[in-house]
Amino acid sequence: MRNQPRRIRLRRPTRVALGTLGLSLVGSAMIGITIILVGDFEETEMRVLATTATLSGFSILSLPSLFHLERARYKYLVRMGISASLALFAVVLFVIWGGSLMGGEPVLKTLASVAIVAFATNHILLILIAAPTRILISLCQWSTTLIITMVSVVILVAVWTEEMPETMVRPFSSLIVLDALGTITVPIMVRISRSS
Repeated sequence: MRNQPRRIRLRRPTRVALGTLGLSLVGSAMIGITIILVGDFEETEMRVLATTATLSGFSILSLPSLFHLERARYKYLVRMGISASLALFAVVLFVIWGGSLMGGEPVLKTLASVAIVAFATNHILLILIAAPTRILISLCQWSTTLIITMVSVVILVAVWTEEMPETMVRPFSSLIVLDALGTITVPIMVRISRSS
């Protein structure tokens, strides 16, 4: 009984994110339908629609971080994932509502870097949600997280150098395929191992 309130408190971040996601999707749908049926596609209407869509995107993006936050796992990754997601969300909202990004190219590169870190960190945390019971599955899980990191580093280097050497295109494409393969197969392998 003593642990009951603590469990309820720890589960709230994911519930809040899911509730926010549900409300934003319903809000986006209602706003979209209203704009289509009676709106004039004015700037403010489009900004409100973009804001609710951004809130939905932020909720989806931050779910893996919030999942691990509740369970107090991978604390540093969780902090990085939530911080990068919040920073990206704030900058996108700033741009939607008419803010201009001063500083030109370095600011855009920084924004792209924050987005890459947010997506990569939450992607890794998504892969780490599965709790493998076998060494082979654990090896696949950690290999996938390493591949996600490598893909992110290559993209970051390409953003800041504004080029990708011709010799890197094929290995980079192979890493993306391996990333997708690991993302799909790890949960399937965990599910199969539990049912056997």
